[in-house]
Amino acid sequence: MTLGHVVMGLDKRTLWATRRHERAHVGQYEVWGPAFIPVYLAAGLMGLARGKGAYAGNHFERKAMEQEEECQNLDLSG
Repeated sequence: MTLGHVVMGLDKRTLWATRRHERAHVGQYEVWGPAFIPVYLAAGLMGLARGKGAYAGNHFERKAMEQEEECQNLDLSG
């Protein structure tokens, strides 16, 4: 879970596994500032209203997943 620039997790393993995704949320917070939390919650409600779910239908979650996938698809072999 990300609140501003703070990423919280149950343990180091969880933090490592979710690092790219949560860093995307940090970037979103940097753009939206304090409005991020209410706007994120509103996006979840919109996802529910559209029948896609509060998480899967949330614009911010979809963007974080896209960024996570982009990072995983980078060819780092040089």
